[in-house]
Amino acid sequence: MEPHEARALLDDEGADLVLLTALDVFRRPDDLVVVPGVALAGEASPRRALVVKVPLNEIGTVAFDPRDQQEALLTQLVLREHYGGKPTFTLGVPGAPLAEWLAKADAALVPLDLADDLPEGAYTLDIAQEFVDLTLRPMPWGLVAARVGTLSPSVAAALADAARLADTEEDRLRRDGAVAFQLTLDGYATDGLEQLALLWFQTGSLEDVPNVPFAPTLAPAEEDEDE
Repeated sequence: MEPHEARALLDDEGADLVLLTALDVFRRPDDLVVVPGVALAGEASPRRALVVKVPLNEIGTVAFDPRDQQEALLTQLVLREHYGGKPTFTLGVPGAPLAEWLAKADAALVPLDLADDLPEGAYTLDIAQEFVDLTLRPMPWGLVAARVGTLSPSVAAALADAARLADTEEDRLRRDGAVAFQLTLDGYATDGLEQLALLWFQTGSLEDVPNVPFAPTLAPAEEDEDE
């Protein structure tokens, strides 16, 4: 499933748990409960690469798929903060060759596989690494969420424990042999989530700095006692 489809599936009760983009959680937190301690965070971009054909400080237009709102807003943020850029974002054609994306834009947010074969003079920029350079924190790409009233404290605790057990050095998600992602929302990743919300608020992408509605957690025995 594509990230832009996840919130609608959850709202329509087509799933009990979904991996939502951090942006989806920030924009509409009221109907959600978020699993604490669980995230997809890291120092690399899991889905999109920014392919550039001009110097970074000369980017005037960026082509993008309008469904990739989180990647687009992150690109806008890092280009502004690191390179003083204020590019215009223009619609690209999903499924089109890279040359078509770059025909009318200085840069393009494209699927990772399109960035494997670059035209002469083009290069890629990892917007997640740019976020790391800006904040010294991993980029929080996604959070696991449920509808309000559907996630018990014991299940939330069990999910958080499972993520910690799975997120070992041996099992972490890698790219080109190097650890690129983590499944836990630990101290640094939590800081990254807070920094992202604050930066998007300061640059006008969010109307306020939202409180992420993390679920309370109880050990199963404690929950049984409460019942």
